[in-house]
Amino acid sequence: MRLSVLASTAATLLLSSPGVALQEPEPVIQPANIVVLVDESSSISAQDMDREREAAALIALGEFAPSSTIAVVGFGSDNGGQSPVDVVCPPSTVATAQDRQRLSDCTRNLKSRTEGDGTDHAAALQQALSYLKGDKQGPKLVFLLTDGKLDVTDSPRYGPDNIGDQRNRTAHDLIGTLLQEANKEKIQAWPLGFGDVDQAQLDRFAKGSFQGQCGAKSPTPTATKVNSSADVAQALIKAFQAGRCAGASDIQRTPVSSGGTAEAKVRIPVIATDGSILVTKHDSRITVSYVDPEGNTVPKSGTQGGSTFQVSGENGTVEGLRIVNPLPGEWTVKIASAPGVPALDVSTVVMYQGAIRSSMTVNPPAPQPGQEVTVTLSLQTRSRSITDPNELRDVAFTADLAGDGFTTAIPLNDDAQNGDSRGRDGVYSGKVVVPDQAKGKVKFTGTVAGIGISSDTRTVDAALVSGPRQFFADAGFEQKDWEVDAGGTIKGKVTVTNSSGRARKARIVVTDTSPGTVVSIPGEQTVLDVPPTGTTTFDFGLAFSKNTALGANALTLRVVDDEKPDDVIYEWRITATVKKPLPWMEIAIAVGVAIAVTTAVVYAVQWRRRRDVRGLVVRLYDGYRPCGDLAAPEERASVLRFHLGEVHTGLAQLSHSAGGEDSYELSRVGGQLQLRTPYGDTLPLQLGERVTVSENLAIEVQDELAPVDFPDQDPLTAPHHEERPSSGSHLL
Repeated sequence: MRLSVLASTAATLLLSSPGVALQEPEPVIQPANIVVLVDESSSISAQDMDREREAAALIALGEFAPSSTIAVVGFGSDNGGQSPVDVVCPPSTVATAQDRQRLSDCTRNLKSRTEGDGTDHAAALQQALSYLKGDKQGPKLVFLLTDGKLDVTDSPRYGPDNIGDQRNRTAHDLIGTLLQEANKEKIQAWPLGFGDVDQAQLDRFAKGSFQGQCGAKSPTPTATKVNSSADVAQALIKAFQAGRCAGASDIQRTPVSSGGTAEAKVRIPVIATDGSILVTKHDSRITVSYVDPEGNTVPKSGTQGGSTFQVSGENGTVEGLRIVNPLPGEWTVKIASAPGVPALDVSTVVMYQGAIRSSMTVNPPAPQPGQEVTVTLSLQTRSRSITDPNELRDVAFTADLAGDGFTTAIPLNDDAQNGDSRGRDGVYSGKVVVPDQAKGKVKFTGTVAGIGISSDTRTVDAALVSGPRQFFADAGFEQKDWEVDAGGTIKGKVTVTNSSGRARKARIVVTDTSPGTVVSIPGEQTVLDVPPTGTTTFDFGLAFSKNTALGANALTLRVVDDEKPDDVIYEWRITATVKKPLPWMEIAIAVGVAIAVTTAVVYAVQWRRRRDVRGLVVRLYDGYRPCGDLAAPEERASVLRFHLGEVHTGLAQLSHSAGGEDSYELSRVGGQLQLRTPYGDTLPLQLGERVTVSENLAIEVQDELAPVDFPDQDPLTAPHHEERPSSGSHLL
């Protein structure tokens, strides 16, 4: 017996190849290059400046990629004597808690200028570009916070005088030149205005800068105007979210009384691998602690479980807890005020991103011109495969086919349509036909991008096949819901077609597994001996280890030519849902409970049935001559009451009775029949037994819902029944 082909997150073992082929490194968060420009003109009030400082600190402490750089620059106007820009935080990485703390501290140096209320947007943008130009990894972002319009009327750098508003016109033209440069350098500008601002000027910043976006579902740079500085933080987070491709919750505002305590709830989604919980305290004397979804208070530095924590800004008005590999779910932020601290509204927000890696399959891997091809695209984070449509609603899955002289978009879906074999499993699929005129090679490109994730692009170069394919395969699975217990197996079939005229071998390979997925195919099922001609079907099983991750387990199933393992003749992306099997004791208890419940139900039904008189029929006989019968009502009842009287003199008849002294009462007791006479006697009865009730009359009871003990024969030809007189037999 051959060894099994085992696939796990550590490596993919292909027995057709010497050694082990390691999987790709863990996905990481792409860094960003950020400059925050903050208006410091004298028109900014003290309260507005506090809000601007806190907003800048949110960006500085909220950035989650260690190699990102952040700069904070204040600006006003030179007014003939001072610099128009004030670099309060030079470009700095956020790799350590100390880096982030320095950024938190330096944002406090933002201040309203005591002289001049000019606003030099041109000088501010020029300073930002000096930091962002050149070859840099990740997005380049400028966030502009301002309360005014461009005003450099007192700035001699734009001309010796201001005849005809010359200085403002010169600065305006310079901004146009700088925006062209920003576009060329792929620098985005996200302006945010509050107070008396010029919306057209803000729009010019946004639309004139680089119009890149995170994905098809995310916006390009836009200008935002808010009513007051109190709304700056929320608006800036929205801009950061769109420009940084970050996920962010809405700000939760929690009233905290002086010396009191309060709690805020925030949710970290499953897709998040890196993020920050940010708390705007407004007063450094307020303290904060953090509780994970399992109820554990997490450390502010170090590791717990599989997560790493790093706090900064504890001694400031904005505190941030950076988390790598956070536990998804609802987190609790516990807030405690100190005596003497005024009542405040504390704001809490989560900003995050998912470091993802996409997986792409093309089937058939080597198509022919004019042939239909199915393309799949899916994603996984460094800790799990993501399948929940709610988690993927802001993510765009796009693909295209390109060749010499053509590019064709491939619509992808996860709705079990147009090539998608199973809906809502996180595998987005689509079909495309290779153009008839295509030659040589074609390229398939798939991109996963959007808000809340770091984007990833995959390409597959496919050599076109001319003429009929001689060796190809297909696969299918018996199980449609793709649910399996850990330690269980999903059975499938591979169909291989060979028209080469010689016997060949194919091999089934499991590869590209999602984190935590441990799955194997029994070794004897991995090598397929294919006859020289015809189509052959082979059974195999995907055996999921008892130690595999619970939930979504994703993998790629490939069939390769055993002689040339690099020649893939079939591939398919699969997502199975692995459940925790019930322990034997729980199974035994569950089975016992089920049996007990079933027994109780059956007993209750039988008990009711054994007391229910429905189906009973009382037959009246005069000697051996039948004189009529009386059936129990169709409604459920425990007693059949009837009256025995005369229609005419000497002609007896049965009729239903509502009760009374002259009534007979027939009932079921303990599975037997029981008759109570008007004289107070109680007689046991058997079905088919004839009981004398007067000198010539007798009754007999039958059950139409059960087998009759005695055949229903003509009384004149039936065997003689031994009649048992009832006590006090008398015709009433």
